[in-house]
Amino acid sequence: MKELPEKILEKVGKYAESKKFSDYKKQKLIDVVTQGYNQGLVCKGDAMGLIAAQSIGEPGTQLTLRTKHYAGSQEVSVGSGIQRLSEIVDARSFSKHPQMTVYLNKEIIKTKKDAQKFCNNLVYVTADDIGEFQEDFYNRNVVYKIDEQKVEDLFLDKEEIITLIFDSIDGLYTSKRFSGKKTQINFLFDKNTPLYDIRKAIIKWKKIPVSGCKKIEETILSEKENEYVILTKGSNLKEVLKYEEIDSYRTVTNDLAETYKILGVEAARHAVVKYFLQVFEENGIAIDNRHAYLLADLMTSNGLLQGVVRTGITGAKKSPFARASFEETTKHLLNAALNREREELNGIVENIIVGQPINSGTGIVKLTLDPKGFEKMVKAKKKMEEKNK
Repeated sequence: MKELPEKILEKVGKYAESKKFSDYKKQKLIDVVTQGYNQGLVCKGDAMGLIAAQSIGEPGTQLTLRTKHYAGSQEVSVGSGIQRLSEIVDARSFSKHPQMTVYLNKEIIKTKKDAQKFCNNLVYVTADDIGEFQEDFYNRNVVYKIDEQKVEDLFLDKEEIITLIFDSIDGLYTSKRFSGKKTQINFLFDKNTPLYDIRKAIIKWKKIPVSGCKKIEETILSEKENEYVILTKGSNLKEVLKYEEIDSYRTVTNDLAETYKILGVEAARHAVVKYFLQVFEENGIAIDNRHAYLLADLMTSNGLLQGVVRTGITGAKKSPFARASFEETTKHLLNAALNREREELNGIVENIIVGQPINSGTGIVKLTLDPKGFEKMVKAKKKMEEKNK
């Protein structure tokens, strides 16, 4: 029986101190943990990849095809079930339901009103969202009118917004001016300006960014463990991390590819494990955490985030037979032949294909017969039989 590693032993000791265990109880606890630790050890030759695949695949058939929604709101939703699991395992370059959990900086955001204001200001707003371009093609005139109620709901300053749009717009008009106490702008075009050019300019002007963070469509302010947290529909981690009002150490996104690009491969590995186990937990299915860690380690083993697909982990395998066993069999075998690749038959898949014992389990044991030793054993056996007679 192996002894506990120092880190685990230290944690057990701290726990025993916090519970004020006696020396006898502490030793009993160490014995129980040691027993569990040794039962969880992997024997040499165990096919952990196959065990993990079976342990994930079997309960995976029970996953639903539904989409989860946050309580009380249908605006912010996150994928769940088999669809979300497929996203994670394939390491797709985009998430179907991108979502962020934004934690706030308590030193800057101190009240609920401040939190709600910042929450609303995160939503990406364009000129078309808070106003309307009214066209008078006959007189070659366009009027932009702001919706004061929408501006108020988003905690924006209408005069600042109008000034921003006024300064941002640049086009074919001959003059522009404020009217109605800076609540609208009039654009007068030359009478010879083609109507097509006016329409094209308006379509461009509608996309002028007014406030917020691009790709964030909606936000919800919720309270979690006595602090305010913002849940977003849409994700733009790179831009959100620039805000002083957020806690950059805890703010996360469920988009694995974005996590990998912004925070690196270790953060991506952690995200794979977290969201992978979360899918099963939401559906009431329990699997061993080690299977998720094994999968995450494999997906990030070469410093990149790669999915278990033909263009990812499988396509990067050295063995031609292993690549051909997954998809596009003819293509892989033909390319291997043209490139004069050599099959070493080191893996499990390759040996199964050619009908050889695999290098795992009982196949890892090598037995040889010693003729002289065998003869000695036979003679010794005969002597024992004679004595017994």
